[in-house]
Amino acid sequence: MRILSIFTSFTNGGAEILVSNLSGAFAQAGHRSTVAALSRAAAVGNDPATERAICERIAGEGGHPRILALRRRGNLPAGALAVRRLIAEERPDVIHAHTARALPMLWLAGARCPVVLTHHNSRLSFPPLLFRLFDRIVDRYVAISHDCERMFGGHANRPVTQIVNAAGAGFLATAGRTAPADPATILAVGALTEQKNYAMLIEAAAHLRHRCGARHRFHLRIAGDGALMASLRQRIAALQAGPFVELLGNRSDVADLMRGADIFVNSSHYEGMPIAMLEALQSALPVVATDVAGSRELITTGRNGLLARPDDPEALAVALFELLSQPDLYRRMSAAALDEGRRYDLGTCACAHLAMYRQLLRPVPERPARAALRFGRVQPLAPRAAKSVQRD
Repeated sequence: MRILSIFTSFTNGGAEILVSNLSGAFAQAGHRSTVAALSRAAAVGNDPATERAICERIAGEGGHPRILALRRRGNLPAGALAVRRLIAEERPDVIHAHTARALPMLWLAGARCPVVLTHHNSRLSFPPLLFRLFDRIVDRYVAISHDCERMFGGHANRPVTQIVNAAGAGFLATAGRTAPADPATILAVGALTEQKNYAMLIEAAAHLRHRCGARHRFHLRIAGDGALMASLRQRIAALQAGPFVELLGNRSDVADLMRGADIFVNSSHYEGMPIAMLEALQSALPVVATDVAGSRELITTGRNGLLARPDDPEALAVALFELLSQPDLYRRMSAAALDEGRRYDLGTCACAHLAMYRQLLRPVPERPARAALRFGRVQPLAPRAAKSVQRD
């Protein structure tokens, strides 16, 4: 198959990491995998160095990275023309959009092969009424968790397939951990956005410092970059948390950071199925997370981690203190974290995607024509007949 995956930009977000990992698995299975970004990283505030590194990795694993370099989010005709050119050049059998922003462009571009959308969160980033348009473009929605499936079920009128996320290579530990180090390293990974609620996490670290006193030393490290970097630095200074809280910025060595950590923490307001948490579980890290959609699907409190009330720094600090101060609890949870992490295998995830694509490519009754953008005018374009795929 010729598979075209589309997202906003090449960055270290969970969706982008998953798509990049899947691209390598698709190529290894003998398919042509093209991964296209709508915009350059710098145009949307992301790191150009990260963009280059991800593109090189995709190409090195047999994929084909493309950047459309769209500059303005609101310029839909320009986006549709760029997407139309991309489709003409790549001739995909299936298009998988990992951003809803691509769907109107695909509609205007007259995409005539099956189109899939994965929305990588349990909350919508667009008005629900847009599903009336999306249902005209999308052949299948992918839900990455039960919460995401319920969200689609309330709005979408096209079939929904649940395919849970997976961690990439290099994270799976050989055994559980025995006890946290002294000082312990508490690690958080993710973009510095409001969703991740890092301001609350820093406050929780201050509460934890007060609770630990001289008995249990720790160091909180936050790996990620984003628009909130300056405000979070101010928050650290205001709480005098500099000696035990560190903002690492964008990192390409997350697997090494996981191996060097003792506890993984997630303070988000909401999630889809966070890739970093899957990586932490595979690294045998007990997880402390807020009890929100996405996280509660992965963490069973008291087994492989602890869930705390959302937006409650004291509750998060208490949960972290439990793991730091109870070695037996820590050891049991580390073993259970590794058991849970083994379930989220990249090969299984890739096979599920490929099986869905094959199903979509079976001959089906003809659908109404989609629009096509021709020299700035929208005209009907006859749908392309679905093709059967002979090769596994």
